[in-house]
Amino acid sequence: MKKRNKRANIVFLILWNIIFLTLIFLIQGNAFGQYQKPPPKIAILLKDWSVNVNGGKTSFFGEVSLYDDELTQKLSKEGAWAYGFMINRKISPVFGMNYQMIWGTLKGSNSSSYFEAKIKEWTINTTVNLVNLLMPNNNSRFFLYAKLGAGQLTFDTKLVFDDPEKEDILVSSESPEFLYLLGGGAYYRISYSFDVNIEATARLMNNDHLDGSTRKNDNDYYSYISLGLTYKINNKPRDTRYYRRMGMKSPLLRRRK
Repeated sequence: MKKRNKRANIVFLILWNIIFLTLIFLIQGNAFGQYQKPPPKIAILLKDWSVNVNGGKTSFFGEVSLYDDELTQKLSKEGAWAYGFMINRKISPVFGMNYQMIWGTLKGSNSSSYFEAKIKEWTINTTVNLVNLLMPNNNSRFFLYAKLGAGQLTFDTKLVFDDPEKEDILVSSESPEFLYLLGGGAYYRISYSFDVNIEATARLMNNDHLDGSTRKNDNDYYSYISLGLTYKINNKPRDTRYYRRMGMKSPLLRRRK
């Protein structure tokens, strides 16, 4: 049954990738039909793409944790650090997609033990810009968004007992574990090229042994609260002389970037 579930998860992830790539290429192929002369291929490839670097705190929720209902205590006593990298593609002013990787650690403790885990995660996600969805003609610099995704995770965990007579437990993922991602965030547009963002997401695993515990309970999950900086590639507006020189019509200026 476990192998069947893993096989289904892998198939789901492959289909997610195919849909993601298909949307990108379909939209890119028709994005510049209004111009008399198509722009350089490199400009088409880079339009509406961006990269993001981020870092922040992880928090684990499972058997080996004490402060699941106290956020400040959770972050200060059971929080660990992680950092990440994202490649983003804006599909429209409302919808976007991104590929994200995270490296970092998780930790937690209870009345009889504590653990630390090294994690590596990669996900494909969909974002919905809530401000542009509810107010299409806004001229805002501040935006809220929701985020939903799926991906895989590998981990190496060490569980240590307070009782010195009990041996430590070492657990590693035999293969990448499937996970779901749900959350959201906010970003502020500094300029045409740069945004700064804050994001909070929960990651639910298809595994109950991330903390090294052998007790069977609900699947473990963890959160990632981060600050990030986004660089938007080829997003600086051009003046009319550029389009005249390239033999193209000047596009209508858009208020939202």
